[in-house]
Amino acid sequence: MDRDKRDLLKSLSMVSSMGISVVLAIGIGVWSGLALDRWLGTKPWFFYIFLFIGIAAGFKNIYVIAGREIRRDDDSDQRR
Repeated sequence: MDRDKRDLLKSLSMVSSMGISVVLAIGIGVWSGLALDRWLGTKPWFFYIFLFIGIAAGFKNIYVIAGREIRRDDDSDQRR
């Protein structure tokens, strides 16, 4: 039972870190785009450009985190 709880908490922490990394990447992209638009007067071009960059970075973060967890699980399975 203790092992099941540990695995559940590990999965929840991985999903949480994925969600946080996506939100932060998109938020930073949107903030950067809005700041550049205000500074250069190009509204809304940089907003859209950096929004898409933020979305792409968020999905890349999911890919990296998931790959790391898969490798970690494979390593732990080989040790058993």
